[in-house]
Amino acid sequence: MLRRIVRHLEYRSFLNADKSFRLPHFFVPVLMTGTDEFAYGITIQGKIGNAVLRNRLKRRTKAWFSNHAKVLPSGIKINMIALKGAAELSWQELSLEFDQFAAMIQT
Repeated sequence: MLRRIVRHLEYRSFLNADKSFRLPHFFVPVLMTGTDEFAYGITIQGKIGNAVLRNRLKRRTKAWFSNHAKVLPSGIKINMIALKGAAELSWQELSLEFDQFAAMIQT
């Protein structure tokens, strides 16, 4: 089951992350929950770009996760924190980066 994190309290729990991954354009803290769901959050700061770029990045991230819900492992919470240059990625580049991340968390 796929769920998007929207509550501030859940985002604060990432301060004590179990693992973290560094991708070229994202930093991803990971929490092991032991539940039967995969939860993800998206954090994009204002310095990443203007509102149009930030919202497009959020829409693309949500689309990728909804398209790949069946291959994501359960019992994990992640927070995709955008880094500099993430808003300029094309859909193909973003998908490739997220595919590489999905392969990393499978192990």
